[in-house]
Amino acid sequence: MKTNHVKMLLSAMVVLLIAWGFSACSSNDSTPKVVKTDLIAAVAAANTLISTTHEGVGTGDYLKGSQAPLIAAIEQAQLVVDNTAATKAQVTAAIANLTAAVTTYQNNKITPIDPTNLVGQWTFDEIASATVGATVKDYSGNSHDGTIKAGPAGWGSGVPALTTDRYGNANKALLFDKGANIEIPYSTALNPATLSISAWVKLSEVRNNRFIGLHSWIGYKFEVQDANYPFATVGYSGGSYDRAAGAALTQNTWYHLVVTFTAGEMIFYINGVKDSKVQDATPEPAVSIAGDPYNLVLGEDFPADQYAATTANFDTDHKIPLDWGSYLHGSLDEVRIYKSVLTPTQVTSIYNAEKP
Repeated sequence: MKTNHVKMLLSAMVVLLIAWGFSACSSNDSTPKVVKTDLIAAVAAANTLISTTHEGVGTGDYLKGSQAPLIAAIEQAQLVVDNTAATKAQVTAAIANLTAAVTTYQNNKITPIDPTNLVGQWTFDEIASATVGATVKDYSGNSHDGTIKAGPAGWGSGVPALTTDRYGNANKALLFDKGANIEIPYSTALNPATLSISAWVKLSEVRNNRFIGLHSWIGYKFEVQDANYPFATVGYSGGSYDRAAGAALTQNTWYHLVVTFTAGEMIFYINGVKDSKVQDATPEPAVSIAGDPYNLVLGEDFPADQYAATTANFDTDHKIPLDWGSYLHGSLDEVRIYKSVLTPTQVTSIYNAEKP
């Protein structure tokens, strides 16, 4: 009897030990549940950021190409969310990677360049149809909107046409020829004593391509001369001051051109780089000619319907004869005018924000 009793006790103990062993093994081998709440929230926030922002060149837009890395980081994070076997380390790494991508994207947001001195900015992005009379919006906030107009009959009465911009986007830039132009009502704000002009230009022909002018050399004009050298003229009380850049442009290629002017200095920039040619000093800053509030023109250098037929009255009315004027045969985009002299850093910032 005692022997059987001992055997029964031993059997019971063996069962208990086995049960305890299974329990211990189960407890030791179990993996804590991985919490993905923070990662899911981060993915949702990043998707919202992508859906509520866009790439572009305007203030508040994000640099071209900046969304792709963030989208890739979102997709990688979503793979971890969907992976039922993902570890805590993988979740933590995915959160860190996505957070870094969001920070990088937000740092690519375009901030205003010298906003207090920005006089006018015309991007042409809003134009649905380039027809005579259509409005061209000024994005500076200063309401210097322009109007599309035909060129003089003597040049063929050209009208601006929508064309592909430097990014390859259709209908986001304007092609000018035969005097096609945009006219912007005169304002003293458009004729400052210190001046910077920024524009993207693509030449279709080697000629005297004038692409912006406020009463031409009497006020100011920016152009590319016959040999494809950027050239600018600024009027002052003693006459006019003009200089050329030291590098020629290639046809059918987009360039970012900037000229800055103040008394004693004119500087050119091509694709964000300061031109190496040293300009001579000028004695006086630009000034308005009293009684001559001629409109600012993009695509040529004087209002198309006000060119004089002859030089007979020029000394009296300062109306430029058609033979003395010129126009752009090429594409134009992203024109800016500042009442300040942009620094090299500011010019480079504009170029980096707007380059393809």
